[in-house]
Amino acid sequence: MRAVIYGLPKSGTTYLFSLLAEAMTAHSPLVECFEPKTMAPDGTLTRGDGMSWPPAEHLLAKILYADANQKSGWNGADAQAAFSIYDKKIFLVRDPRDRWISGFFYRWFHLHLPDSEDFYRALRLTEHKERHPEEVPFYQLHSSDPAVLETWAEGYKAGLDALSDFLTSLALDGWFILHYEDLVDKNWAPLEAYLGFSLSADHGIRPSFKHVSRTNAHSNWRRWFTPDDIAFFKPVFGPFLQQQGYDGEDWVLEKVRTLPSSEGSAYMHRLFHHPNGPHALPLPLRGRIKKWIKKYLGKA
Repeated sequence: MRAVIYGLPKSGTTYLFSLLAEAMTAHSPLVECFEPKTMAPDGTLTRGDGMSWPPAEHLLAKILYADANQKSGWNGADAQAAFSIYDKKIFLVRDPRDRWISGFFYRWFHLHLPDSEDFYRALRLTEHKERHPEEVPFYQLHSSDPAVLETWAEGYKAGLDALSDFLTSLALDGWFILHYEDLVDKNWAPLEAYLGFSLSADHGIRPSFKHVSRTNAHSNWRRWFTPDDIAFFKPVFGPFLQQQGYDGEDWVLEKVRTLPSSEGSAYMHRLFHHPNGPHALPLPLRGRIKKWIKKYLGKA
């Protein structure tokens, strides 16, 4: 079986990749292709770093949908054509309110080359919002410039409109459209019926992908958004929500006194100051000792 997982960044593609890889490996040796960028005429998949995977009978590929940043993945029409011969084709869609929040925090990963001044501005505002949730609308974490916000809203809505049309085309072409919310809630029966095998509820995201994971939950926008956010985001997200099976009129918020830093500022800090990145922080003495022991005595 050859299967492909396709979706926007922060829509659960890595989690689904881990689940399917574990299940497919149980049947026979599997070739795993993580985020290839091109496919040659003979079916060879190649990633941006030069790693390639020749065609195989039992293969799982995970690719990203290129939205505003074309470097992030595959153009829709190209992916639809390239993977048309695959046996199983899954596209993951997520509530854009949650995906926008998740994507905002993940943008500070060091490999995305974030600007330091922008990072510390966003970090200060996020820390304030965590202590006083109602005082800072989420959209202000992105920008406080009305012109920037207006341009963002127009562009983001246009991207969602195009994605909605594309999803309709994929469904007509035999792709399985999976909601992220069903994935994390383990409502897997329709997906398992499509795949022809079961998934293991005990198998989570692989350790090597843990830096990607933030909450493994959904509907967190109800806590992070404010009434001002509803006024700002509803015209942007509402049509897509309605077209893709969500309740576009449900904008009920959850009143909270504080927000967890593990989902916001601490997550941002960990990604920006990653040990392998240019902004790595020096390890405390205990951490340096543990690292030394692991390096020199762990081989004994």
